[in-house]
Amino acid sequence: MKATFDREALLQAANIINSVVPSRSPRPILENLRLIVEENSARLQATDLETIGLTMELRSIRVDETGDVLIPAAQLVQMLRALTDEEVLLESSDSSVRISGEYSEYELPAEDPQLYPEVAGFEEGDSHQVQADALRRLIERVVFATAQESFRYAMNGVLWELDGEKVRLVATDGRRLAVADGVAIPHGAHASQGSPVVPTRAMTILERNLGDPGEPVFVRLRQQDCLFRTSRLVLHARLVEGRFPPYREVIPKNVAAKVTLTAGPLLAAVKQAAVVADPERGHGVDLSFQRNKLILEASSQDRGGRAKVQLPIEYTGEKLEVRFNPRFLVEMLSVLEADQEVVFEYQGREKAAAFRAGSDYLYVVMPMAREGA
Repeated sequence: MKATFDREALLQAANIINSVVPSRSPRPILENLRLIVEENSARLQATDLETIGLTMELRSIRVDETGDVLIPAAQLVQMLRALTDEEVLLESSDSSVRISGEYSEYELPAEDPQLYPEVAGFEEGDSHQVQADALRRLIERVVFATAQESFRYAMNGVLWELDGEKVRLVATDGRRLAVADGVAIPHGAHASQGSPVVPTRAMTILERNLGDPGEPVFVRLRQQDCLFRTSRLVLHARLVEGRFPPYREVIPKNVAAKVTLTAGPLLAAVKQAAVVADPERGHGVDLSFQRNKLILEASSQDRGGRAKVQLPIEYTGEKLEVRFNPRFLVEMLSVLEADQEVVFEYQGREKAAAFRAGSDYLYVVMPMAREGA
């Protein structure tokens, strides 16, 4: 193999692919990137073999000889960062690969690429198509609500529901629930079956590497795995095992009151009150809805200090009081536009509350217990 690459483009691709390379593995071969060079194209691949595989198309290359080579991932990234040339030449033999610029060169040992696990590709067939900016918004609005290493494995990912021209992403950690709806174009008879849950890590990698807002992203859900394809990237992930909780059962149905708020001002007020809150010790932020104002208060006996923030709102109903973990509110409000109207739905101080942003986003969160309530 012998080919010339744009150094910066190769470095960016290597950084992306390196995100799935295990730093330590009982199979050392997985600590490599696989570079496949064909007549008019090249691809970088990596997999952790357990959860995720990535393939990235490389552009701006000149191919002298086709070939297939394994390159130690960490060293490749370090060398590309150290070189200052606009272009770099990669040459490989059976036992080594050489990376060189105009005045510098590196040589690394190379293993047999035929021993590297196969990384799944996105072949033609049934799928759904989602616009990149729409998919980015869907992922951002739910991924923060996934569980962190829950023993209920299905919470460690995002539920996908595809039906006709509708796509829904759902995430929960058992204390809050995020539901985002969007539009998807079906190709063939593709639809989600059962409860396909895509790992959180795969969703994060995909969201970070969505390019042009108008670019189409193709989605394929299968029995045990899923595939996503952009113009340059193919992501393959194994689905999370287990059944996702029946999330529709926790969506509030008997709403006692509704209050319309604005995301930006509410976010700022929660952050101000949260400075002295200590939710780990049960000290959250109290929200008191009163005539034409929302009062947010927090205090902590352990940390000391007290905060009181007043926010003007349009509300003329009875006084409502509820306490929340401020992080749960901040994370939700941070993914909304500052001028987005948010409808707060109240069932009672000890019952799940909901926040709705338009007709395509729902966030349900359990309040914290209040002393003496």
